[in-house]
Order: sequence, then C-alpha cells, then structure tokens
Amino acid sequence: MSGTSRISGNSRGFTLIELLVVIAIIAVLIALLLPAVQSAREAGRRAQCTNNLKQIGLGMLNFESTYGHLPQGPYDGDPAAVTTSGAADKDNYPQNGACCNAATPNGWNQFFKILPYIEQQPVYNMANFSTPPIADGRDSSMDGEFAVSQVVIPSYNCPTRRPNYTYVTVSSGVATAHARADYAGCAGFLYGSAYGCGNGAFIPAPPNGSLPNYGPLSSNSYNKGNTPGGKGAIVWGGLGAVRRLADFTDGTSNSFLVGEKSLSPAVWGSAGGDNEMWQNSGWDEDCVRWHFPPVGDAQAPPYKGICNSPPAPNDKSTGTLWQRMFGGPHPGGVNMLMSDGSVHFIKSTVNPATFRMLSAIDDQGVLSADSY
Repeated sequence: MSGTSRISGNSRGFTLIELLVVIAIIAVLIALLLPAVQSAREAGRRAQCTNNLKQIGLGMLNFESTYGHLPQGPYDGDPAAVTTSGAADKDNYPQNGACCNAATPNGWNQFFKILPYIEQQPVYNMANFSTPPIADGRDSSMDGEFAVSQVVIPSYNCPTRRPNYTYVTVSSGVATAHARADYAGCAGFLYGSAYGCGNGAFIPAPPNGSLPNYGPLSSNSYNKGNTPGGKGAIVWGGLGAVRRLADFTDGTSNSFLVGEKSLSPAVWGSAGGDNEMWQNSGWDEDCVRWHFPPVGDAQAPPYKGICNSPPAPNDKSTGTLWQRMFGGPHPGGVNMLMSDGSVHFIKSTVNPATFRMLSAIDDQGVLSADSY
C-alpha cells in the first residue's frame, strides 16, 4: 500500500451563471447604497454651507455691535469721484447711476467690511483706503482691489457648488485668477423683473412684484434696499444710508440677512451675478439679491434668452443674464441667514408671498410659525 493518501471528493469552480448572479447582486447593492452615500455627502456639504452662513452672521452682528449698524452694501463710483487729472467726475457719483464698481474700498461690499470679524484681518489690510476716488482709468493695483479679489475666503463658498475656486480672466494679455462668493445680501423688495428683462418679462403680479421696471442701478431711490415697506437688511451705501437693528419692525428672526445666490451651472463664474470681483462689483447681483421666489441652480436659466418670446434660455447668443433671486445648488431648497444669526433651509416650494415678506424688514406682514 502506498504511503501517500488521496483526498477524494468532487471539487469544482463557479459556473458562469453563478458568477453572473453574484455580479448582479453586487451591482444591485451598489445601486442601493450609492444614492445613500451621495445623500450623506450632500448633507455634510449643506451643513458646511449652513456653518458658513452662521460665520457670516456672527461677522455681521459683531460689526453691528462695533458701529451701531449693519455693514452697508456696496455702491458704484464714489460720492467724491474725480478724474485722473483730479477734476470732479459727477458722472461717476453713485446717485447719478455710476457703474460698475466702487472707486475706493469705502464702496466695497458688506462681505469685505466684515473680514476683520471672521478672522480675515490680513485680507482686509490689503486694501488701500487712502487712494484718490478715481472711477475711470485708475490702476486696479492702486487700492488693492486686484490683490483682495484673488484671495479665496473659504466661508464665502458653498462646498456643494465650488470650494476654494478661482476664475481666470485675461486683460491686456495678462491672466489673473479672481475668486467669487456664493452668497448675497438681502436688499428687500425690487421693482422690476426677476431676471433683469428689459422687456418687462418675469415681473410678478402684485403684491409679489411691481412696476416700474427699474434695475438696481437706476438713478432713483428704488431698489436700493431702503424703500419703505420693502426695505432690506442690506442697504445701498451711496448716500450714507445705514441699517440699524431698530429698523427691523418685522423682527430680526423674521427677516433675511444673507442667502445663497441662484446660478446656472453652465455659467458659474461668468453669469451676470457671478462675473466680477467678489468684494467690488458695485450694487450688483454679484453680492445682493431681492425678494423673488428662490430658484435652484439646476432650474436656473443660463442666458438672457429666457426673457424672449418664446423663451430661449439655452441660447448663448442672447447674452448675459442677471438673476435677482436667491437659490443654490442644494436639492429642494436654499440656505438663508436670518438677521438674528440663525440659518433656515427654505424649501423651493415656499409660498412666494411668504418669501417676499421674509425679504423685507418693514412690510408688517403676518407669518405663521410653520409657513417656512
């Protein structure tokens, strides 16, 4: 008898059918788990976005504690604008419809003004406040605006949309990367179109909209965040107006302060409300928005063809579109900072009247606790 032994039995590998069944089961499990993983990741990004807004709220309210009023919104030109030769430049006075940015850091937006209160003092110090208020023909490095615009402020970017991202522009053959902000101050009620349509399209029926069809830079008092009954938490600072907490007759807990901007993904970085320096775009949709119902990024039209009849929102040849409403990249709604520092996720299906009343600080609108 041999000294070796043999193991008897019928061993075999997997059949093709068994392998296919296993692969199919794994594919089903992945299909079931992937949405849950994506949902969990989005929940984390939305939580970070909420935290960004809370940090902005703390900065705004700490600014108010120091100065007795909230940071003013931006203006274009300068109240004492001069030409390069030093002569008075009345065409670039803010009240005369100056465009499209401020001549000195004094006119930069509310997000720049709160930098010292969100641990960004070094960036604030990059601005030069002592330069002459030259609106046309100034060297952009003179007052530090280019240097500041290239700095990404993490708290100003929603991670769902674009964390720490810059956009390259070319001027006179020189390429420069500029940051953007994903948030805008609430300027209350706007008379005119929700999409900046010059033909009067997209003006909601009263009381959620109104004629005349003015734009933000009209040389009148409308749409500057300070019209009684439709005042905003952020006010145009061109003539020295300020927003004090005593002005919030609707209550700070019932008034928007800052929210996410609505932007089509097709034109991030180039849309009418996303194409300028984050701190110096003037009184513009880049940094202020108004009372219109929120529109999510996925539903936002990219081009001005939305104003046409019939609408052609995807026709690039129709030109740049300026959106004037809040919105954002989160499915189902938008994060909004209230003037008391709290943050609420407002559903995209919110009643337009409710959103309008939350946008104005003095309309005396009656809101129920469960209306948003």
